[in-house]
Amino acid sequence: MAFSLDISYIHVLFLAFLTIFFPLPTKGDLIDDVCAQMPDNKPLCLDTLRADPRSNTQNFQVLAQISFDAAMKDASGLPPFVESLQISVRDSGVKERISGCVRNAENALGSITQAKQFLESRRYGIAYENARLANNTLSICGHTFLTPPAIEPLELKQAFDRSEALISIFMVVTRHMF
Repeated sequence: MAFSLDISYIHVLFLAFLTIFFPLPTKGDLIDDVCAQMPDNKPLCLDTLRADPRSNTQNFQVLAQISFDAAMKDASGLPPFVESLQISVRDSGVKERISGCVRNAENALGSITQAKQFLESRRYGIAYENARLANNTLSICGHTFLTPPAIEPLELKQAFDRSEALISIFMVVTRHMF
């Protein structure tokens, strides 16, 4: 009987050692890890992922769905919003550039929609690439305002920056999945 007690004592010490030096992840660690990879948009990332009750599962698949839903909701409203800005602009050069931004927003929406299909079929690398394509398409708009007349409406820049940030959250999550 003494022999079995010694072995049990050793097992307890071993488990205590493992618990102290290799603690189990606590709630929120996965979200913190994801958002730490986005230092410029960390508050938006944390708010987006933690606001959804599904994030309690601490699972990349669920976080990908949450981040996709947020990106899709934002991207869906982008083309009509940009069109509304176009109406209020008087300068024909700026108006034409904003028109190009409407097309960029529509194309980005198409790319992020395709990313959803690949996410659902667990083709995470292709989902990531479609999200990256959406972000690249959105960034084209800002580049069109680098030459005169370089009057990019602030609301346009803020809307595109927010969409890019939300899509980037999806990209960070999906990058962990392939």
